[in-house]
Amino acid sequence: VLIEPIQGEAGVLIPDDGYLAGVRELTRRKGCLFVADEIQSGLGRTGHTLAVEHESVVPDVVLLGKALGGGIVPVSAVVGRRDVLGVLHPGEHGSTFGGNPLAAAVGTAVVELLETGEFQRRAAELGAVLREGLAALAGKGVVGFRARGLWAGVDVDPALGTGREVSERLMREGVLVKDTHGSTIRLAPPLTVTADELAGALGTLEKVLASS
Repeated sequence: VLIEPIQGEAGVLIPDDGYLAGVRELTRRKGCLFVADEIQSGLGRTGHTLAVEHESVVPDVVLLGKALGGGIVPVSAVVGRRDVLGVLHPGEHGSTFGGNPLAAAVGTAVVELLETGEFQRRAAELGAVLREGLAALAGKGVVGFRARGLWAGVDVDPALGTGREVSERLMREGVLVKDTHGSTIRLAPPLTVTADELAGALGTLEKVLASS
């Protein structure tokens, strides 16, 4: 079973409490592998190293990428137990550009930075600030949102424009977000963001929505 613990491209859709744990138990009973696609949600983004940790789920295989490269190099990883990945022997699996020494060094450095737990704590603490700020925008252009850690999907009043249009207005004001579909945008501040920077971005979002 391949599953995104939080669906990023769909607009940061967070499953109901107990859903992931239920799927994990089902895979155990049926003898299936639980593969967590943490390419967007992993590496501290949601306040835990992996998003599945919110439900104490331990996958058989984890897919990592994006933040693994520190915003510098393209790199991804497949992580799993020895008895699962051990079926592949040297020479049986590879990729044209895999194994780049710089990418491997950057990925290793990112993992080492996360070992302290500092960035996970920051994401959890500032994530609470993000949720509070978005809740304050309810009725001011925001019709709904979902957030976990420093990651949020924000549903903008369709009368104010599409997600792409709102994203472009924010970009002109110095705030980068990503549209998904319809009038939904995604917020994913860097894990190094400060409280003042986060407040400034929320203020800019309020300003842009008010002027739309």
